Amino acid sequence: MVVSIVLQQRIKLTMCITIEEWKFINTFAPWFSAIGTFLAVGVSLYISYSTRKIALAVSSGIFIFNEDGADEEYLAINVTNTGYRTVFLNSPMCISFQVGLFKKTNIGIGHKYIDLNKSSGFPCKLGENETASMFLKINNGNINWLQNFKKQYLHKYSLSTLRIVVYPNVGKPFKVKPDKTIMKELTSP
Repeated sequence: MVVSIVLQQRIKLTMCITIEEWKFINTFAPWFSAIGTFLAVGVSLYISYSTRKIALAVSSGIFIFNEDGADEEYLAINVTNTGYRTVFLNSPMCISFQVGLFKKTNIGIGHKYIDLNKSSGFPCKLGENETASMFLKINNGNINWLQNFKKQYLHKYSLSTLRIVVYPNVGKPFKVKPDKTIMKELTSP
């Protein structure tokens, strides 16, 4: 019994914290709350700015449509908004080609090749997961657009530097390589 009373008194003595020690311990509370506030503000700003980025997915390919009993080849360029922010494409000139590694040359697409019936109307507004399409008629009369493009612009550049470039209303341009079917068509003689 005497041993338990002595142990209880020792525990009470070691559990007692002086007023100076409590003052020292309480000085950490404002620091922890300030650090927590800064972290909360930083995380909320990061989340808000990360959702404001423009994100576009650009795809391309060659498609064949049966029009009036004849097969017509079209080069299609599709631009899909994969982000949360609305994107505007002001005109068909917002989509172009680029060649060159160090000295880059932008090549616009001629209006006479764009099929306005199949293509999206410009200017177009792309909300979340909406797609704008542009269809270029490859054979327009006696002229093959791809072969003409190859002769005029690709003779002094490497085909591996060819890119499709999309210029949204704000932000940086998006550059992607053309589809394998387009590259195969351009490498054929």
